[in-house]
Amino acid sequence: MIPEFSIIFAALALGIVLAALLEKRFSYYIGIAATAIVLVVVLLIVAYEYAFGASVMAQTYAYIPQFGVHVSFIATPISAVLLTMTAIVLFAAALSSGRDGTSKGATVLMLLFGLAAIGLFSSSNLILFFIFWDVGVVATFFMISYMGSANRRSAALKFLVYSLGASAALLLGIILIYFGTPVHSFNIAYIISHGSLMPIGIQESIFVLLFVAFMIKMPIFPLHSWMADAYTESSTQGSMLISGVLSKFGAYGMLLLFLMMPIASKYSAYILALAAISAFYAVLVAINQSDMKRLISYISMLDMSIILVGIASITVIGREGSIYGMLAHGLGIALLFLVAGSIEGMFGSRSIKFIRGVVEGSASTAYSFMLGIFSITGVPLTVGFIADLLIFIGAFSAFGLYGLIPLGAILLAGGLLYLIVSRSIVNGRNGAEAPYLPTAAQKAGYAVLLLFIFAFGMLPFILLKIIG
Repeated sequence: MIPEFSIIFAALALGIVLAALLEKRFSYYIGIAATAIVLVVVLLIVAYEYAFGASVMAQTYAYIPQFGVHVSFIATPISAVLLTMTAIVLFAAALSSGRDGTSKGATVLMLLFGLAAIGLFSSSNLILFFIFWDVGVVATFFMISYMGSANRRSAALKFLVYSLGASAALLLGIILIYFGTPVHSFNIAYIISHGSLMPIGIQESIFVLLFVAFMIKMPIFPLHSWMADAYTESSTQGSMLISGVLSKFGAYGMLLLFLMMPIASKYSAYILALAAISAFYAVLVAINQSDMKRLISYISMLDMSIILVGIASITVIGREGSIYGMLAHGLGIALLFLVAGSIEGMFGSRSIKFIRGVVEGSASTAYSFMLGIFSITGVPLTVGFIADLLIFIGAFSAFGLYGLIPLGAILLAGGLLYLIVSRSIVNGRNGAEAPYLPTAAQKAGYAVLLLFIFAFGMLPFILLKIIG
């Protein structure tokens, strides 16, 4: 068996070392090469699972044998989708950064973040999950503080405070899981199959701790206040990775929580209500934003709230919708942040008030923004349509008409975004002259993300066969 994960981790680790040691002019190409290898290997894993319906596992090495903890990685049906999303966004971020805009530190942090994400989504036990969770926190903190804009330090500090709280809750929950299982174990598959045997009191304590940790990382109202600053103050590539991939640390964890703790079904109606409140809150705050990146940040929060609706439905189709929703959100929101970075370069501002006639300066940027909105709002033929369809079928099955309430938030967000398109993106009247045009690297990033947005939208059976 080919050690697929060994190739992935070796490519990322080698890329980190080379980017740190070699001259700056090589950083861009190192980032592209390492992330391209990751993307190719992940797509081969998906092709293997599609053809044979079997999980791909790397070689296993003892780590803390006294507690049955081994270093082993597996591409389950759920993680295969998230690995695909991570590899695509990581490659698009590396590709779009451009030869002149990539520093050694930026490449190192990008690849370190990619290593954390791949490791977390493929971890076979909760100790590895926690280690990669914290590696992701460290990489993200430095991406914000090192690669960010004017207020990056305060944004990074706020992110770190929230993340430390989430990590503490997560670690305590993992310890309780270990002692609560009949045969003490950190193995995720074992916990999922034996979670119902835990005492009810322990299940409830674990559920509260992990739910809070994953709420912070998604993020969900009211534990979201780090999000807007972190997404906004990061560089373009930082925003793509933090919003597109880091938020799935929480969403993936939330999905695992519902699979591991059967008691979660007891609170599903309350979680639906929380998700609906979070969705409407996000879109109402977005309406008042004039900063384009800040607006997209709250649209991202809206989409994560919709993913929580699918998870809370506790139905097979709702769960499949939430997994596909993570893919859709990762690709769509990364595209919107990439376009926002290009628009900021064109006009020297992120203020929607000063952005006019983008289509005249760069038609590819304008239309990429519109297509990204199509995916985020679930227009047919995009990956977002498949995700929303499955999520709300599952929600309706579980909650009846109440499950469709969050649809109203998507409709409001769609109206807001299409208004921005008509006023700022395609409106050429009194348009400011754009002294800067998007580079070929940025346009290549658009193309990569759009390719997969429509490929998985028009050919959903590829991944749905694996999930199902």
